[in-house]
Amino acid sequence: MKIAFPTNNKKTIAQHIGLSKGFLIVDTDTNEKIYLENPVMKEVQEKHIKLNGDCGEHGLGTGRVVPPMLKEAGVDAFVGREFGEGMLGNLEYVGIKTIVTDETDIDSFIKNFKI
Repeated sequence: MKIAFPTNNKKTIAQHIGLSKGFLIVDTDTNEKIYLENPVMKEVQEKHIKLNGDCGEHGLGTGRVVPPMLKEAGVDAFVGREFGEGMLGNLEYVGIKTIVTDETDIDSFIKNFKI
């Protein structure tokens, strides 16, 4: 199973999906890890877009951009600390299961994850 996590440091689960630097994908069968940069945040940085508050307030389109990218990478489940409605709907649409957690450490989540 491939599980994706929003992260800023490849070790912890970021609070905000849209504002995360990228996504760590962990294959629970092989322990292989792949990191994908968040294309929305890359654009924010390149265009010097000023952010105040939650990403959802800015209409950056994270909920439209990220789900197909994760699906293309073969992700089965996406773990986050909170999900916006657009992100939830689009993840469901592409067939990616969502998991809400209070856990912040990715390795701890994987270690304790039960299918």
